[in-house]
Amino acid sequence: MKLIIPLSILFTSLLSNTLSYAACTPGTNLTVTKTDGIYIQNQDGTITDTLTGLMWQQCPLGLTGPNCQTGALQPHSWATALAAVNADTGNGYTDWRLPNKNELNSLVDLSCFMPAINTTIFPGTINNGEIPNALYWSSTPDVGTVNAWLIDFLNGRVFTGDRQNTTGYVRLVRGMDLVQPAPVQPPAPG
Repeated sequence: MKLIIPLSILFTSLLSNTLSYAACTPGTNLTVTKTDGIYIQNQDGTITDTLTGLMWQQCPLGLTGPNCQTGALQPHSWATALAAVNADTGNGYTDWRLPNKNELNSLVDLSCFMPAINTTIFPGTINNGEIPNALYWSSTPDVGTVNAWLIDFLNGRVFTGDRQNTTGYVRLVRGMDLVQPAPVQPPAPG
């Protein structure tokens, strides 16, 4: 009997809690999110994360400008996402790379919802505000499968997708790999 009362109080308190999310869109009055104050806008189209030391392109690949409104997001298979990195010399740097799963997941802000990222810092994450268009590739393969890891910035979900048949967007990073997975090569065509 003594155990039932505390368990019922715990169960009742869990049921009565509700989740609330901030829209995290520019111009919205927000409470402090988990990512406020950790980013430095470098005024050259890049963002530095002061916790990880990584530098991110502010705009997803295909978009440019101060609000990432010039150009168009282009979905990529995993192989074309890896190849696109080699072709990008944006913002005066030549060492951009596809982030690994953990690095990309560090951008998720679950105090935001639809998208689950601070869009003041990272505008253009969702394709013209259309839903659902917020899947982003990581460089991390799902070992032993034909899949690789993606982040859905619509809701912050981490999952795997088929490397050839799933398409996702690309946000590039530079700096030391935080968790250094084995080097990744695109699969051979065919």
